[in-house]
Amino acid sequence: MQDEEAILDDEFEGQSSLLVEHTFDTGADAEFSRRGVITISSMKSNMAHFAQESSLGMEEKSKLKALIRKGGMYRIRVPTKVGTTDENMPYVSTFMRACALYESRLSDVLTLNVDQSGNILSISATTYIPYCTGATVSDAALSNFNTSVEIIETASGPVPDTQSYMQKLEQEKVEKEKGAQADNRSFFAKYWMYIVPVFFLLILSNNMDSGQEGRGQ
Repeated sequence: MQDEEAILDDEFEGQSSLLVEHTFDTGADAEFSRRGVITISSMKSNMAHFAQESSLGMEEKSKLKALIRKGGMYRIRVPTKVGTTDENMPYVSTFMRACALYESRLSDVLTLNVDQSGNILSISATTYIPYCTGATVSDAALSNFNTSVEIIETASGPVPDTQSYMQKLEQEKVEKEKGAQADNRSFFAKYWMYIVPVFFLLILSNNMDSGQEGRGQ
């Protein structure tokens, strides 16, 4: 077991990358585009950083403002496995209020929840803005993301030993069946040790009564 854990540590402690995509569109058919890459140096030590591939252009800034007017959500997604370029790989996604991203001047925290094998279980995104106030932000402040990355490893809980429990139940069932089959004697065979003394006491009692009656005559 320790050898397997050591192999996993070595396998997922090397530097790896994770593509981050985002969209300013709404609906199920929203088109995602590349936002940047998370470089992970160590999952165990929570060492990762985000690098933006390119600054937001005027079109993306306009989409963000339009999304705010609709009260919409800004969405992010990442593949479930690090270091992959497979387009068919499933994604995990999250969202935040577009106005929160806007008013925070593109400052956010991405939190990756991973399992012990290094697979991405979920992602969450937050900003330091607890709620939107309707503040106005200049376009110059909406060019580059200021993103922090946190990694949380989800530890697996103890696995119940169902096999041993089922074996125990089966053994108890067999023992009960054996006990029922073995004790199929008649009533007298089971309780003769109680019946015989009572029988002799009755005989003695009758003999004593007969003797007393003879003397009385």
